[in-house]
Amino acid sequence: MTAPSMIPHPPLAAPLLPSDTLRLEEAQCCLCHAADDEPLAVGEDFEYHTSRDTYLAVRCRGCGLVYLKLRPADSELSRVYPPSYHAFDFSPRRYGLVYAVRHRLEARRLLAFCRGLSADARILDVGCGDGFHLRLLREFGPSGWTLNGIDTSARAVEAARAAGLSVRLEAVQELGDEAGRYDLALLIATIEHVADPVEVLSAVRRLLRPGGRVVVATDNSSSWSFRLFKGRHWGGYHFPRHWYLFSPTTIARLAERAGLEVERLGTMVSPVNWTYSIRNALTDWNAPRWLVERFSLSSPVALGVFTLLGMVQQLFGRGELLEVVLRRPIDDVERETPDAS
Repeated sequence: MTAPSMIPHPPLAAPLLPSDTLRLEEAQCCLCHAADDEPLAVGEDFEYHTSRDTYLAVRCRGCGLVYLKLRPADSELSRVYPPSYHAFDFSPRRYGLVYAVRHRLEARRLLAFCRGLSADARILDVGCGDGFHLRLLREFGPSGWTLNGIDTSARAVEAARAAGLSVRLEAVQELGDEAGRYDLALLIATIEHVADPVEVLSAVRRLLRPGGRVVVATDNSSSWSFRLFKGRHWGGYHFPRHWYLFSPTTIARLAERAGLEVERLGTMVSPVNWTYSIRNALTDWNAPRWLVERFSLSSPVALGVFTLLGMVQQLFGRGELLEVVLRRPIDDVERETPDAS
């Protein structure tokens, strides 16, 4: 499902009727399966206005994991991720300067993740969306890399394939024929969207060679913006699309449950959640449209201010996003790993 929402979106063309609600299903903590949780936030789909539902975010009393208590059923996902969803078309044509800046910054970050890979490495982007990160790797990485993607959204896969990328329309759990073939997997703004993070990360581990790495980037539920806006408007909730939200402690526990070793666990700078937390509050308070639009990632003032604030946060290890590098243990021989040739 890929990255958190970055760009403002207009309201739906027609007003929603009171009956326009989603079919919801109850969830539980994916780490400890405890039935004991405490209410944390009540919010709405402030960004895409896909329904009139109100959503409850809770915190597990057993392990501290934050998650959506009632989440959309699978049959509702095409509505929750509408055609205008940013990850289906993050392109220079649509986003202009924002795309140009992110293009350079993300390329530098991706190549840092890939440091030490061989010239013929195999890389898998899980939840690749329209293939933004794969396109960057194709543009800036060695020509010998094998770049593959996977996503459960037909719209996303269609967009990625239109860009000439090798992308499969499947869940990562279904890639049994690829076991042990990858040197690096990317889960960039993906793990928070899935119904069972333990199952997904375990499936990714099986796709890696022993010693292979997986990079996870996701919203940080111990950030400053979370502490300030956690009651309703925090941008990281991305109601109702983010189902599990992690802190350094809970992401480490997730890695352990999936059989992966933590190689590096840190945070990184991002202005997204600050920008959208304020935008969500203004939207909720029916602020004038011109004021709401001052808080988007097309606003240089918002970008500059919150990037500077993010740099200060980073000094205290409280960056807006978690940046985690995990490794499949060298001695992990759960199944035979076939030769990639």
